[in-house]
Amino acid sequence: MPVEALEDLKFSHESDVWAFGITLWEVFSLGEVPYPGVTWAQEFILLLKNGFRLPCPSNCNAEM
Repeated sequence: MPVEALEDLKFSHESDVWAFGITLWEVFSLGEVPYPGVTWAQEFILLLKNGFRLPCPSNCNAEM
């Protein structure tokens, strides 16, 4: 979920795009768990706010 949804339960077109991006990441990573080993706590929200993002799945190339 995007930061605004985690913090304020605010949902928008932008949060839908974020969720779709995570879904695509899961598809192209062949079902891996997003953010493995990270717990859903305030620290995770801070990580996202500071720019922490999922790495490109190994099954994707730069053109995708």
